[in-house]
Amino acid sequence: MVKHIAVFLVLVVSLSMSAIAQELPEYSNSSVFKLQIEGLKKAEGEIRIAMFNSKDSYTKDPIHAVVITVDSTLVEWEVDGLPFGEYAIAVYHDKNENGKLDTNFLGIPKESYGFSNNARGRFGPASWDDAQFVVTKEEEIHLIKIK
Repeated sequence: MVKHIAVFLVLVVSLSMSAIAQELPEYSNSSVFKLQIEGLKKAEGEIRIAMFNSKDSYTKDPIHAVVITVDSTLVEWEVDGLPFGEYAIAVYHDKNENGKLDTNFLGIPKESYGFSNNARGRFGPASWDDAQFVVTKEEEIHLIKIK
């Protein structure tokens, strides 16, 4: 009899625990990430976006590489399900749609560009440490002003 009561109690507790577990809200480990790019002088050409998730891959191997046709001086891009973590973004306004950042004879960009955190580099891209940001919320909005 005691054995039956013990088994009954274990079943009741187990069922109660599973009911409680099912009622807990589910938390996501990913974000709806929204990028806004402003500072375009004209609504022409394309915006090229490269998103990186590590210092080692920064400027070499993006996890996202996107080309968006510019039809406004404010460009928006969204990633649904971006895992929480560290990222950096590089963008440029490819006005003539030739697929590259045009530079003058000194190597200085002739087209507008920018990095996450509005970081600027000296004689090259912004550093990972300056451009890096952390995604920790289920919805994140990041703004880059290109120059």
